[in-house]
Amino acid sequence: MSHPARESVYIPRMRLLLAGIVLAILAVDTVRPQAQQAATPVAMGVRLETQTWVDAQALLRPDTVVVIPLGAALMEHGPHLKLRNDLSLANYFTDRVVETSNVVVTPPLTYHFFPAFLEYPGSTSLTMDTARDMTAQVARTIARHGPRRFYVLNTGISTTRALQAAAQVLEKEGILLRYTDFGAAAAQGSARIREQEAGSHADEIETSLMLFVDPSAVDMKRAVRDISPVSTPFRLTRERGAAGIYSPTGTWGDPTLATPSKGKIIAEAIVNAMLRDIESLRGEAPPEPERTTPRPTSPPQPPWRPAPNIGSAVNGCPQGEDRDIKKLEALYNWAWMNRDAIALGGMWAEEGDIVHTDNSTERGRSRITQNRHEQFMGREFKAARHTLTFGHIRCLDARVAVVDSKWDLRDVTDAGGGALPRTEGFATLVLQRIGDGWAIQAYRYNTKPGTPPGPTLQKKPGYPDKQ
Repeated sequence: MSHPARESVYIPRMRLLLAGIVLAILAVDTVRPQAQQAATPVAMGVRLETQTWVDAQALLRPDTVVVIPLGAALMEHGPHLKLRNDLSLANYFTDRVVETSNVVVTPPLTYHFFPAFLEYPGSTSLTMDTARDMTAQVARTIARHGPRRFYVLNTGISTTRALQAAAQVLEKEGILLRYTDFGAAAAQGSARIREQEAGSHADEIETSLMLFVDPSAVDMKRAVRDISPVSTPFRLTRERGAAGIYSPTGTWGDPTLATPSKGKIIAEAIVNAMLRDIESLRGEAPPEPERTTPRPTSPPQPPWRPAPNIGSAVNGCPQGEDRDIKKLEALYNWAWMNRDAIALGGMWAEEGDIVHTDNSTERGRSRITQNRHEQFMGREFKAARHTLTFGHIRCLDARVAVVDSKWDLRDVTDAGGGALPRTEGFATLVLQRIGDGWAIQAYRYNTKPGTPPGPTLQKKPGYPDKQ
């Protein structure tokens, strides 16, 4: 039996209840995307490989900090960690840096200097010189387009030897390179939680990191304690009694003590160390390029004696000297093609100069190098080709020669990217022998009548009368 009075009260209450549920659902659906968006970190850094070259041109500025991750893709880490262990760590730390730091990041270097693990199948290593040169070359080629500050996000320990050597090479070229001291950062981060008595490879620390970063890449059932007396230099060996640290497992330490919570503490310490390094680098001034005189390789020549006929085929030059002088032509054209301001400026003597058609003067090797760097950074000269073709070569004495040449400049654009006409003319170079090579003391040129004027000069920093 129904009760109309009760129904009249019950039905409105049900409607109110249903309406409230609907509103609550709508409110949750409205809030959820906002919460998800807030929880998603906004990247501050840029991954260079995701850009076009046009985009890269805008990103690679003189004040840009370029991060180069380094993590071995093939290096043993005991029976419980993958060969790509260090690459996994490099990828994780790179993600963390990209989230919080305004940097441009390159793809990782996956092969480097790891000589201590080569007895274990799958492990790879470059020689130290190769690792040094590869690192320097990556930084050097990117530096040609603007950046002078590079940070190697390093997840190795032996790698620091090659990185230090690369930094020394690049410093002479006006490029700063800094890198993570991964061993120090990990030791500092684990100081209060470390339990193992010794170890530094596939050990409590590295295994804890991987349990936090990628637990699916860890097989704790295969982790074993393996600690033998340390060797100098550090090297693991599977042969008992051989030089190095005897380790049948490829581990040095006690990974059985590892936990994800330890890994989190250590990872945060390493991230903070990397971010401090990067901000410190951002505030450093790049060094001045070292002043060097090019030294073309050539066999020893007999003492110079004046030619009996100055108008003869040798033009007053000893046998073979004209060929050595002509090497400057190839070096000049190569340096321009590769936008290598350091190699190009290095062709001049320390006080050598260039006098332009408007009588403005660039004086000194360092000034010429700096101006070519600024010129190559300009949009107008990004695709330009400037060539010299040597003609008559005349040696005035054992230390001075004069070269007549033709020059050609094409593919220059205006500030808006529009193509400018080809320019050409003639140049005279006065060369001086310095040591066993030749350097340019004076470069004078004119523009062929009927052709457009030569390139517009930058106002700063290289031309005092243009400022």
